[in-house]
This record gives sequence, structure tokens and C-alpha cells, in this order.
Amino acid sequence: MTKNTLTTSDIMDLISDYKSEIRKLSAKISFCENRIYELEDMLNNNNPVANSDLPKQLTVTKKMRTNRKPYPLSDWDRIILDIVNEAGKAQLSKDIYEKAFAKSKEMGIFIDDEKSSAKINQCLVKLTNRRNDLAKVRYGGRGFAYCLPEWLDKDGGLKKEYLISK
Repeated sequence: MTKNTLTTSDIMDLISDYKSEIRKLSAKISFCENRIYELEDMLNNNNPVANSDLPKQLTVTKKMRTNRKPYPLSDWDRIILDIVNEAGKAQLSKDIYEKAFAKSKEMGIFIDDEKSSAKINQCLVKLTNRRNDLAKVRYGGRGFAYCLPEWLDKDGGLKKEYLISK
């Protein structure tokens, strides 16, 4: 039987390493899911070149595709969407964080500043990149603003009526 000789800092380093590995794997999963969606779209468009190049394990029947549910909305997602909808204008990320902290405390789901910030960041990524419920736009040297996709003009810029008042 071996004796445990790990110090507190060794344990904290291991925890940090494992969490880092989880983040890397999560990013890889996200990349693979996006690739799968692209390949499924190629299949659904009956692209013969793409179909012939796909490995058999990547072919998906239409039934499988329709049963898949999109990323569901969490309480945090709903808070963020409510903040943008209630404002009626694009919101800077710092404002979203402040308002989401307040609302999450009211709802009793606030964890701590660091974990809640991470959760809000994950939700913003999901709402902009995976679900397309929000759009992310650069906002005049002040960072990013988040808005509803229908608030963008055809060039991808924010329409004047949805600009943030300075």
C-alpha cells in the first residue's frame, strides 16, 4: 500500500489540470458537433460529391435529424434574453453581466462572481454561435454588444433605432 504524499498545492494543480482537460474536450466536442451539422446539411442538400466522400458512420437519416433537439434554454439563457428584450436596444456585455448578476440573485441561482461570470459567458456563446438567438457586434471601441438578429441591417451592422445611448 502506497502512502498519499500529495500536498495541497499538488492537489490543486491536479484539479486545475483536469479542469483544463475538460475545457479542451468540451471545445473538441463543440467543434465536432459543428462539423456534424455541416455534414448533415450537405447530406440534406443532396450534394453528390459530399455524400460520396463521407464515411458511412457519418450518414444520418432524416428521422434521426428531426428527433434531435437544439440546445435547450437554461434559466441563465432566459435571463440574458430577457435583459436584451426588455432593453429594446443592443446591450454591452458588461451591462449584461451586471443585470444578469442582479436577476440571478433575485431568482436564487447566483453561485459566486467567478462561476456566474463563466456561466453567463457560456450562455452568450450558446445564444450567439449555436442557437442564433442573439447576434454579437463590435460596438465603437467599447467591446461587444449583443442584440436580436432582426436588429441587424443587411450588412450585419446594428440598425440606428437599436443603438445604445452614450
